[in-house]
Amino acid sequence: MKFDLKKSLFVSMAALGLIAAAGVANAQPASAKTYARVTMNRKMSTDPTTRNVTFTGNNALYTKAGTLRGARVVARTGTLNSLAKSGSSSDNFRAYRVATTNRNSVYYKIVSYDGNYRGWIYGGKSTGTFGGGITQFNTFQTGTITDAMKNSTYKFANTGVANDGKTVTYVQPAWTQYKVGRAILDSSPYTNATFKIDQTGTRTREGDQWVHITAVDTNNSAANGWILFSGLTQAQTPIADNAIRINLVDPSNNNNVVKSFDWSKTGVTKDSPLGTQSNGNWTIASGDQSAIQSSIRNALNGTGFNLDTLTNAQLSALAQAKFGGSINLNVNKATAIADNAVRISIMDSNGNVIKSFDYNKSGATKGTPLGSQVNGNWTLAGNDQTQIQNQINSTLNGTGYNLTLTSAQISQIAQATFGNGVYISANSNAQIADTVARINFVNPSGTTVGHIDFTKSGAAKSNPVGTWNGSAWVLSDTDANSINNSARNVLNALEYALPNNGNMSDAQRAVVASTRFGSSTNLNVLVTNSAYSTIQPRAYNNANWWENKYFSTALTVAPSNHVSVTQSFPNTTKGSYSATDIYNLSDNDKIAFNTAVKNYTTDQINALNKAFKAGAQGAYVVPSAQLNFTTGPQGTSFSAASLNGYLSTNGLTTLKSADYPIFTQGTGLTGWGNITYTLQTNDTDGGTNGSPVNAYYSYNFTNN
Repeated sequence: MKFDLKKSLFVSMAALGLIAAAGVANAQPASAKTYARVTMNRKMSTDPTTRNVTFTGNNALYTKAGTLRGARVVARTGTLNSLAKSGSSSDNFRAYRVATTNRNSVYYKIVSYDGNYRGWIYGGKSTGTFGGGITQFNTFQTGTITDAMKNSTYKFANTGVANDGKTVTYVQPAWTQYKVGRAILDSSPYTNATFKIDQTGTRTREGDQWVHITAVDTNNSAANGWILFSGLTQAQTPIADNAIRINLVDPSNNNNVVKSFDWSKTGVTKDSPLGTQSNGNWTIASGDQSAIQSSIRNALNGTGFNLDTLTNAQLSALAQAKFGGSINLNVNKATAIADNAVRISIMDSNGNVIKSFDYNKSGATKGTPLGSQVNGNWTLAGNDQTQIQNQINSTLNGTGYNLTLTSAQISQIAQATFGNGVYISANSNAQIADTVARINFVNPSGTTVGHIDFTKSGAAKSNPVGTWNGSAWVLSDTDANSINNSARNVLNALEYALPNNGNMSDAQRAVVASTRFGSSTNLNVLVTNSAYSTIQPRAYNNANWWENKYFSTALTVAPSNHVSVTQSFPNTTKGSYSATDIYNLSDNDKIAFNTAVKNYTTDQINALNKAFKAGAQGAYVVPSAQLNFTTGPQGTSFSAASLNGYLSTNGLTTLKSADYPIFTQGTGLTGWGNITYTLQTNDTDGGTNGSPVNAYYSYNFTNN
């Protein structure tokens, strides 16, 4: 047999090659990584508002489904945790595609509202619900409109093109729905437009209040949309020619009108004053005062404020108020009434509260009536009626008033509920003894503010206090000095005085001399307390060459010493921080905080600095000195120089904004800044005591 060595070698090598190849093929599945494959990938078609999501922190974000070949990490779980805790709605996410793999896993493609993050994340095992690394997120919480909102109309506080949530309107509250933006780009054409509020709510991340507004005039309906409530100011509806608008104002915040109502009167003409002037004193008719006091009480019911007694300065200001115009009256924070008490307020004939007391009853519950109804008539239990009458007697002792409850007043008190109050009227004067001459002190508004009882040895009913000399009534110096001293003791505490440097005038001495024992007479007294004008700081930005006092805006009170701005801080412990949070960081926490922040990009640092600085503009921290001023009684004028002098003496030539943090790339937090508002004495105006006055400040602000 012939043997071919060359052929034999070829066959052998081929056989060996086949075996080797087979070995390789059989070994491959055991050594190589296996990847999932996509079985479905489609655009989501469900309601977009139901596809807003946030992170559970269980899974990272990838360029594709994390189990596919080539998937790369977009954001790790730590970053996603920070985004989930963010205080900025621009960090909201929307799911818009869904995919499944051959391993029955579901993945969603999501994008952040600001576009900074986009990718795929594990979403559980069902396309019907979100799971795994994400969960559904409600970006906006619907609220309830208050009665004050329903009953008011509003205007833009500032108009223009700023995209700050407060200047233009939005189709939805900013950053609460993906790619849903502004309703209008410029609110300038709507400067004088008025709107009603028909919806309200808060953004989940910021917690700020947004409202939906609709134009009163349908010609302005293009501006309908959502806006921050703080971006609106209450609009004033037209005032009738026979009405005065009375604005009841919280004195701790002159921008807060607690309630407002129009008080009208028949037969009056526009621009005529409500009251009358005599010898420089403005007074108001008793009937008008009583009606206005009642309207004020009704307006303030349930607000937590009251104005039970109009001061002399307020009465004078009301008297000078003109029909067709308005007036502001400061109200008082009401003292809370216990749940088991009824507050009984006793009024004079003008509606002013003389005294009040709380009638407490053990075991009573809030909202239940004090009395009961018998055969359709309201009545008090005998013990309650006796105790209340005793407390009335004790409360009115020494006031010059008395009150024996009538059946109508008993019914009124019986219907009062625990936790609330009731108002009843007293008699104008108590019984005068036969040996007493009562001298009532009457203020410029006609209200009796106090009295003294003058007694004299040998006095008898109907005898005169003084003597008649044939041509005039004469009061002895001894009696006059006694009356003057007693009057000062009563009037000083009430901030009144007799007109002749605290003594009776000659005419008043004659009136007292003619008064009979067993009767009374009235003496006019003057207000000694000064009327204060609230100072409203207004400011304009020197960085804008065209701004001056006529373009100034009212500075608001900063809610705290640090700006009320919260920003997102990726890779930090909390994820988002307010300026106050940053200020209160412990030394160790500050080190950890700066370790993350110093690595931020220049753009991130600039954005943080701009946001915090912008939050300081337009507000000031309340200084230690009072921002109110007086040079005398209500209605008297003061000069610009006087106001400047007060501001200078009290260290009010500069005001400071709240502090804002300053960050530097590579370092983190490097310090704190604020805006300084500097008084412009050349801009100062004079004014009238008892009326608000503006003080003008300038500042330099750029936010580059």
